[in-house]
Amino acid sequence: PTGDFMEALSSFVGDEHVLTDADQRVGYETDWTGRYAGTCSAVVRPAGTDEVARVLKYCNDNGVVVVTQAGNTGLVGGGVPRFDPGRPTIVLSTRRLDAISDLDASSMQVTTGAGVTIADWQRAARSEDLDTPIDFAARDSATIGGAIATNAGGSRVVRFGTMRQQVVGVEAV
Repeated sequence: PTGDFMEALSSFVGDEHVLTDADQRVGYETDWTGRYAGTCSAVVRPAGTDEVARVLKYCNDNGVVVVTQAGNTGLVGGGVPRFDPGRPTIVLSTRRLDAISDLDASSMQVTTGAGVTIADWQRAARSEDLDTPIDFAARDSATIGGAIATNAGGSRVVRFGTMRQQVVGVEAV
């Protein structure tokens, strides 16, 4: 990728949130089981939907492959970049999309970013004497966005259903 490519991405999310060093990228390029690995030109970590939109528009306009990655706890390699010799690839990490707001105990609803971990969601709910219907062992690294994308269930699935059954709405880019 050219310097212009990296400069454009940096202008959207800041230099410190465009990871190009191989040592910084490796954790995003390999899944936690070690069975799936790939390479990318950069890992881009937006902090809001406006930044996500700018990154995705740029990538779409310039033929850049985008692999979205949440907590990287999946078991099938879906968040790992694949090699495409003709086009640059980025991993778009949702981990900075970690805001929790509008926790309404009376309606038992909360607004979260895609990068909020299941554990942080649980802590927020428990601060209002509530609990979450979804739980699994990867709670400290698995994210809300990943759980929605994969329709995760976990240990409480028989009682409460899957993640998508818990979702009232989604803001998508």
